[in-house]
Amino acid sequence: MRLSSIKSGLTFALASALAAVSSAIDTYDVVIIGSGPGGLVAAEYLSRDPSVRVLVLEAGAPSMQETGGKDVPWYAADKGFTKFDIPGEYDGAASIFNPDNAKYRVDWISDEPSFLGKLVGGCSTINAALYFRTPDSYVSNMKWPFSPERVTAGFDALEEMFGTTDNPSPDQQRHLQEAYKIVAQALSNHGGYREVTINDAAARNNKDKSFGHAPFTFKNGLRDSPAKVSYGRFKNRPNAKLLTFATASYIKQTNGRATGVVYNGNIEVALSERGAVIMGAGALSTPKVLIQSGIGPRRQLEMLWNRADFPGVKQSWVVNENVGKNLFDTNVVFATFSHPDMRAVPRRSSQQWAIDQYKNGQNGVLSTSGPVLIGYENYDVAGRPYEFQTTIIGTGFQEFNNDLSAFMAALYINNPESRDYSSFDNNGKWRAFTDRKIVMSSWRDVDAMKSYTRKVVDMMQRQGAKFLSAKAGESVDTWVDRNKGWKTNHFGGSCYASSDAGDSNRCADDKLRVVGTTNIFVADGSVMRDGTVNPYGFIMYAGYEAGNVVKEHLAGGQPPQPQCGNINLEVNVDYSGQDIGNAPGARAEDCCAICQSRAGCKAFSWTNFNGGTCWLKSTKGDVKPRDGVISGSMVAPTPTCPNMEEGVDYAGNDVGSAPSASAEGCCTICKNFNGCNAFSWNSFNGGTCWLKSSKGATTNKAGTRSAVVTLSPQPNCPSIEENIDYSGNDIGNEKSSTAEGCCAICRQRVGCKAFSWNKYNDGTCWLKSGKGATTYQPGARSAVLDTSSNIEEDVDYIGNDVGNQRAAKAELCFDACRQRAGCKAFSWNDYNGGTCWLKSGKGAAGSKTGTRSAVVA
Repeated sequence: MRLSSIKSGLTFALASALAAVSSAIDTYDVVIIGSGPGGLVAAEYLSRDPSVRVLVLEAGAPSMQETGGKDVPWYAADKGFTKFDIPGEYDGAASIFNPDNAKYRVDWISDEPSFLGKLVGGCSTINAALYFRTPDSYVSNMKWPFSPERVTAGFDALEEMFGTTDNPSPDQQRHLQEAYKIVAQALSNHGGYREVTINDAAARNNKDKSFGHAPFTFKNGLRDSPAKVSYGRFKNRPNAKLLTFATASYIKQTNGRATGVVYNGNIEVALSERGAVIMGAGALSTPKVLIQSGIGPRRQLEMLWNRADFPGVKQSWVVNENVGKNLFDTNVVFATFSHPDMRAVPRRSSQQWAIDQYKNGQNGVLSTSGPVLIGYENYDVAGRPYEFQTTIIGTGFQEFNNDLSAFMAALYINNPESRDYSSFDNNGKWRAFTDRKIVMSSWRDVDAMKSYTRKVVDMMQRQGAKFLSAKAGESVDTWVDRNKGWKTNHFGGSCYASSDAGDSNRCADDKLRVVGTTNIFVADGSVMRDGTVNPYGFIMYAGYEAGNVVKEHLAGGQPPQPQCGNINLEVNVDYSGQDIGNAPGARAEDCCAICQSRAGCKAFSWTNFNGGTCWLKSTKGDVKPRDGVISGSMVAPTPTCPNMEEGVDYAGNDVGSAPSASAEGCCTICKNFNGCNAFSWNSFNGGTCWLKSSKGATTNKAGTRSAVVTLSPQPNCPSIEENIDYSGNDIGNEKSSTAEGCCAICRQRVGCKAFSWNKYNDGTCWLKSGKGATTYQPGARSAVLDTSSNIEEDVDYIGNDVGNQRAAKAELCFDACRQRAGCKAFSWNDYNGGTCWLKSGKGAAGSKTGTRSAVVA
């Protein structure tokens, strides 16, 4: 037997073993981190499509009956309702202050104990279930990516699933109304307030000096939140799964493209090629997971780089300075009053008569959580508009809880100015409130709270109530100063989304996608730029909206096969035999540059063996189906997707048609269709590419999108300096077995203009923002990319436009410009996900934050 035959057999056996390793990792189209209200709503929506595999990772335990929760009060044992199902246990057995619930508390926040819910449903399982529709003005003012009309439609869709009511008891009797009557008279008689139905369109869009019964997501005397409704809908779907006690460690990503998620330290799940990650871990935890994944502020990533306990930061970095920033909470003080007409019912769930009521059809005082009245007032303080809210609860606060004549008014600033940020400290501990400025750190917020509290106290006293909370002789202002440290747990803003591409503080874009990433989206309180009414309802809506945009991402995630440069990759295909070597590669796309730089390499197969390996081939050889293997053949330059013409149809010259959910998908289809050089796309039959032999005549046609598919040469690697290291200017690093492989890696990295390569860890590209100083270092190899043009940051080239083309990064505009006749320069901004504005010359230049420009040689 010849030695070559033995080697070929061993190679085949190894490929088979590697394929088995690859297929052992579960693969999903969507991985959702956190089972809060946004995450569960998104999971239910996306899993309606049986072709979409969805996984939800929850760090905590089951909670409500629907989720398998077992914390059942004695009186509900026959029904199996847990303390989280029963609204009246909100301030009893299910209270966040109950020491028995310590196991449900987040334990990774180091600066203070957190009452956030580490259980299925997150905050929506332990909150009062107050459900508010937001005003249209809120949507417009915070530059939310979607219109007020679309938001309204989203809430409408939610209410087709969830029970919403301001009269929770199934017997339709309003219970615990003594406090409501007292405060309603105070607001009407002494404040000029009007009574409304809180979520009616007219009321929510004109909140000033209004009040009404508190609205909830309760149904049949039970909590009707996402842990019950959303999970209940998808838990038996074969394409959806929720894992409890599964704490996300980090997202596996390369240059912002997520490829999987690691949880509980070492368990990995993979994303399909079209896949996406949705962050639903909450405003205090989503930034933590992102930073642990190498996505966040540069200083945080640099600090964590040298720590062995942050493996996700060893990946390529996405520098997003706004991750964890802009954190807010509703500012609050809790004021207790007494009144002769008040009849409080403290500790409802310990009252036998209340239990008897509830056992009879879930009726009575246990069918609601506690809030009975919501009131609003808006006015300016110190030149800033403020939105105030009063929430009335029918028992006294803290030491007044047993006073049967007492009730509490929680006084809120819903849109505070105060901000803080979350970050890791030097010891690798997560601090939710780094500057300790989360509430009332702004003097305006303090003045506003004092002003509003004085108004409320005055109205209550004029109605005959006594302000119990203040000490004898203590002024309202002094009392506010003494009690202004409370948190509401209405956190938001830590990765907010905005339609304003020029907003230098936004963390997520107009698709709710984390800026700098390709397929990581946000669906929790992080995404809200500003505060408004209690955010629970809006977070559910945000989950629904995230479901929409991720659905579009999955459908429009064309090409359906991954690509690198001009090479079409074949998924679940192995090129058997013909091996000439192997090299580490985190993903199949990395094999392209590696193969190009290896003499005799004409093809490759990739598996996830040892973190990712490129098996280099002399030829394509036998093609065999094998799960998890991705293969590619080095071919001549192929067409790239060019500038899209909107509202334009190319008439005639048809050579065929093919289905595609997006026009972008037509690019790859046309490339692979014999004789196709152009296309027009419209929404016919769910989306159709009309393939053309040439562009031909054009006509205007709304909704049609067309493009000519042109050839693009492979970019060449510049001259490499041998035994030279570029000192400093590092922006990240990535594995590559050769220095030549660093060229493609650097071109795909925002801000990368040079690299140094050495043999560290079997080959590493050290990516640089510039060349910097050089030093002699044996074995090091370095190069500068695009030496003819340096990108100018925050600079716009005015006028001289010859066209535009979508591109996720400014670095991609060089090739786009070189392909466009007459293009000599470009300006890039993140409009519409990223756009190159192609220019005939540089012309006049102006300052514009976020815009990046360059002259192209």
